[in-house]
Amino acid sequence: MSSLLDLYSQATDRLKAVPDNLILLMARVGMGAFFVRAGQTKVDGDFNITDTTLYLFREEYKVPVIPPEIAAMMATTAEHVLGTLLVIGLATRLSALGLLGMTMVIQIFVYPGSWPDHLLWSAVLIFIIARGHGWLAADQLVCKFINRSAPDK
Repeated sequence: MSSLLDLYSQATDRLKAVPDNLILLMARVGMGAFFVRAGQTKVDGDFNITDTTLYLFREEYKVPVIPPEIAAMMATTAEHVLGTLLVIGLATRLSALGLLGMTMVIQIFVYPGSWPDHLLWSAVLIFIIARGHGWLAADQLVCKFINRSAPDK
């Protein structure tokens, strides 16, 4: 029994050594790609909103105040643009904040029963907002270009 506890302790110690930067890179790429893929389901090859997407925004999603055609375009654009920015690490915190806002709208107005999924997305996005861009991010190049050190690494 003692050897099992020792193995467990060694494994957890090694996992504690995984740098936040690596976790941030994985979180950014994973969440960004997730939202880009969601956006791709809403358009055809020429980036036109599909009839199915418009139907869903009219009949199922029913976001209040915003007309369904505008909501569909806003959501699709946000998923593509903010997701891509997150993957490349450009305007990382703002992109994650935008996707967190979108997640909240989906949770409150569209699929309140899907809270476990939205809680997971929110946790990852909040981690990115709190810790920044991590490794291999365009934000680092921007900071170097304007002769400033990156606020987070």
